[in-house]
Amino acid sequence: MIDPASPFLLFDDARFSAGPARMYMDPLEIVTAHEPGEVRPALDQLRAALAAGFHVAGYLAYEAGHALEPRLAPVARSTREGEPPLLWFGLFRDVQFADPKALLPPAAGSAGPVRPLIEEDAYCDAITQVKAHIAAGNIYQANFTFQTEVDVSGDPLALYAAIRERAKAGHGGIVRTEDHWLLSFSPELFFTLEKGRITTRPMKGTAPRHPEPAADAEAARLLAADEKQRAENLMIVDLLRNDLSRIARTGSVTVPHLFTVETYPTVHQMTSTVTAEAEEGIGAVDIIEAIFPCGSITGAPKIRAMEIIDQVEARARGVYTGSIGWVEPGGDAAFNVAIRTLSLADGSGIASLGLGSGIVTDSRADDEWRECLSKGRFVQI
Repeated sequence: MIDPASPFLLFDDARFSAGPARMYMDPLEIVTAHEPGEVRPALDQLRAALAAGFHVAGYLAYEAGHALEPRLAPVARSTREGEPPLLWFGLFRDVQFADPKALLPPAAGSAGPVRPLIEEDAYCDAITQVKAHIAAGNIYQANFTFQTEVDVSGDPLALYAAIRERAKAGHGGIVRTEDHWLLSFSPELFFTLEKGRITTRPMKGTAPRHPEPAADAEAARLLAADEKQRAENLMIVDLLRNDLSRIARTGSVTVPHLFTVETYPTVHQMTSTVTAEAEEGIGAVDIIEAIFPCGSITGAPKIRAMEIIDQVEARARGVYTGSIGWVEPGGDAAFNVAIRTLSLADGSGIASLGLGSGIVTDSRADDEWRECLSKGRFVQI
């Protein structure tokens, strides 16, 4: 059974054909980074642990990416007191597999609705700034995000169990650190590494669900055909192809699936799939160093978009749009994009939840605002 008083991680596919959950409990050691200069040494510790035969599992906050790119050093920041670290990983002897419903308590508690920590007028002003950068040729796209607050009650495990049934997320789970909870209901895969094969599945393009089946099917069809959404998605596919080419065997980067529409309880989402064969000697930690954070939550070109994000977003993203995942000592790994992820401190009745969307030249601020809020509806129970 899960001991909620001790650090643990649960990785969970809540879709209808889901398999057993992965559980990591009783860490032998915890590796953290609170300062930008601590991020790469922490990743080196993970490499050493994997080489010694240990499993590693944890998360990287979005801002850890600033520490992995020298050009972003001017915007790198340390965590403040009370905030989760930039990086948190446990080292474990083994992994356990179990039915997640057997691990979790009965669904209970309440959450939502979301309260944006930005006024709609300020949001529209920020979108205007982003579009000015696009018009000036500085970027093609930027993912603009904002933080929200969510009132929550009940045990975090029971709350996760309740939202899990609504979200049906394929890449969700729980991270319990010494003093924080992350309840992730992410539908987006950052990457998997399986026997040297890298798979990424960037998600870009959203349409809200409709209660009437015919209208809902039409919304999915229109999303699949929407030129604006397809253009956004393709920009990120090209970005991921370029990122992967840095650590892939020459000629191995392929795009087997473009513009696939996936359906979730509150939204339809457009995804594509990019694969590659890792160069000899490249492991999961090397992949993180090369491609983190995922381009679907930055924009393109990636580094310039991240600089602009730092200018226009009022708050640090934290774990939101970072990544939660695991690596086996044999090399296989899986990491999500930490979207639709609640973060709350021990004993707190208020969780944070980030929301965002991709902005391009013909984006309308009012449409983007509604899209973001529709993404947050999954949490309300």
